Amino acid sequence: MTTLFPEQSLQSAANGLRAIAHPLRLAILCHLTEGPRNVGELQALTRVSQPNLSQHLAKLRLLGVLDSERRSQHIYYRLADDGFVRIVEALKAVYCKQPGKEAGTS
Repeated sequence: MTTLFPEQSLQSAANGLRAIAHPLRLAILCHLTEGPRNVGELQALTRVSQPNLSQHLAKLRLLGVLDSERRSQHIYYRLADDGFVRIVEALKAVYCKQPGKEAGTS
């Protein structure tokens, strides 16, 4: 490896990308770029069962992609790092283009 890309940094990047490389986890992250959400809100947005959603949220939290905060009786999830926000926004720009819009136009 080169000094520009230290082995530890490359390994961390690969682990982070593996953590988000799942359709449901990407959907969760897309919704969380808009702000913190609780399980009920995410369940309504993703239309998956609560146990399935909770399993993915736990994995994302364990891998350091998400942070959580208890507010009253709800736990709110948010992206742990602005870097993940930028990654998800870049993925949305590439894969979630609006029909009829060309790249680079408004």
